Amino acid sequence: MAKKKPSALDALTRHDEEQRLLDSRREELRRAAALELGLIALDAGGGALGAEGLRQAIRLALQGNGGEPAAGRTRPRDETIQPAVKGEGDA
Repeated sequence: MAKKKPSALDALTRHDEEQRLLDSRREELRRAAALELGLIALDAGGGALGAEGLRQAIRLALQGNGGEPAAGRTRPRDETIQPAVKGEGDA
């Protein structure tokens, strides 16, 4: 006997579930990458810069790369670089 062809609704349901699983895995990988990059920044002395100083250092470093963001970037790039104020954004 021939197998019944899955319905479009069944296929869509499976596709949506697969997409949820992929989204969840992507978030796990983003967090792992953030932790890895954070450890690198701390090891390089980035903690002394504070949050905003580190952001600016990264922006400056990316400008040498044509300013292209890395994969996984979700926020728009801030074009202005302001001098860091000690104590601001260090929370």
